[in-house]
Amino acid sequence: MHSALPPVHLDHVGPAALRWKQADHDVYVATLHDEFAGFIAVTGDDRFALHGPQGQPMGAFRTQHEARAALRAELQEAAAPAPETRKRATPPRRTRRPRARVRG
Repeated sequence: MHSALPPVHLDHVGPAALRWKQADHDVYVATLHDEFAGFIAVTGDDRFALHGPQGQPMGAFRTQHEARAALRAELQEAAAPAPETRKRATPPRRTRRPRARVRG
């Protein structure tokens, strides 16, 4: 699952960079470089519902550890540099097509 993430400083999304705090008895909030990065809410069926930086649902997990790992993986994927498109060394040659001559 890939989603558009807000402009957070995603230069390094290691275990130490992503911090979790318990906001309530059933809610855990993640921050990345002191910016909101997502949250986990414990559901009634003892699952851990993960929500991303924009509050978008990212799935339900059996353990809190699995939910945390899923958010870290998603943020790392978003932080990965886009593959560079290879630029031509020289611009393509423009060739002129011969015009049809009209005789008359």
